[in-house]
Amino acid sequence: MPWLTRRTILFGAFAAVVVGCTSPTLPLPPPAEPSVLAAITPGHVTLTSTGGAEANAIIVVFNTNPAVSRDDRVSATQADERGSWKVDVVASSGDRLDITQQIDTDRSPSTSLTVPTL
Repeated sequence: MPWLTRRTILFGAFAAVVVGCTSPTLPLPPPAEPSVLAAITPGHVTLTSTGGAEANAIIVVFNTNPAVSRDDRVSATQADERGSWKVDVVASSGDRLDITQQIDTDRSPSTSLTVPTL
């Protein structure tokens, strides 16, 4: 009878590993709100974040202001291995920016911020 107990325990452990491997992954969290600085180029701001994203994630910034041309509304960069990133975007005081991160095909909800007066 002891062999049956040991076998049952081993089977249970194997089943737990298999189930654990097939469980869904956690959703990608939104990036942390970045710092907003005046950029060298007029009509731009610099967004910077230290460790506020997943390592190597693609960071996408969308300016929701319809007065900004479609070509200038979207900016992107890639976070480094520590999740830090920096990007210049076309934006002015009062513009709302939606910021997401993407890894492979997983895309996070957005972090929104309003550009302050700089």
